[in-house]
Amino acid sequence: MRTFLDRLHDLKLKEVALRRKKISEKSLRGQTETLVNAPDFRTNLLRKPDGAISLITEVKSKAPGRNNVERLDPEAVVCDYEAGGAKAISVLTDENWFGGSLETLEKVHKATALPLLHKEFIITSYQLLEGRVRGASAALILAYYFQETELSQIIAEAKKIGVEAVVECSLESELPRTLAVNPDIIMINNRAIAAIPEEPVETYDLGSVDVITSWWERYSDLRSWKQQAGKLLISASCVNSPGDIKSLLKIPCDAALIGNAAMVATDRVEFLRSLSKTA
Repeated sequence: MRTFLDRLHDLKLKEVALRRKKISEKSLRGQTETLVNAPDFRTNLLRKPDGAISLITEVKSKAPGRNNVERLDPEAVVCDYEAGGAKAISVLTDENWFGGSLETLEKVHKATALPLLHKEFIITSYQLLEGRVRGASAALILAYYFQETELSQIIAEAKKIGVEAVVECSLESELPRTLAVNPDIIMINNRAIAAIPEEPVETYDLGSVDVITSWWERYSDLRSWKQQAGKLLISASCVNSPGDIKSLLKIPCDAALIGNAAMVATDRVEFLRSLSKTA
């Protein structure tokens, strides 16, 4: 069965091919060599001795089956996120399904000094370069798209250009090969996005924050990975309330990515502050 991620893979192949005709990888790589270091994503999010969980908030105008905002104002959203206590910002740049763009990433970069996660369906190093020149500190790498050797290679490529790789697992079968390459950052998606069918609308919102706590309890290799110094563990999706944050406090989770819930909150600042108080 083809999945939503398979569909996105094909779409990204076409998009990247078109953009390569406008600007070469060599040109992008040259631009990255002149950039100053991006803000440190991992260090900024590691859980402090007081036990607080850092919040990563997401700029996302829509998702399959929902519109978060009628018109995205990235600068205003970023202002709310900063006031609410966010420690980093994720910017979803896929246009077709999530209403984002690389231009939005650039606008967010100009509006904040917080480290930025380039959240995209990345299948090639070209996309890493695109995010880096627009201000990304980190890039989302879906384990679904890479076998172990390939995963190791793209993590190394990200590091080479000054971007931290955030390796995401949404299926348990992805966890062993992710742990095998020993990344600095693992994000566990509480929504099994890698199992969502090609037409995602009716199933996209399914999931529970209990997924990450269950994996933590059952996988000793995950616990061993986290015992290494400086390893960052992120919980993504289905983190919508102070109760969800309380659940994450049961394990040494460093950060939570808050997506749709932050975008649609009537008062984004107060919503995030309510989570921060719990965290």
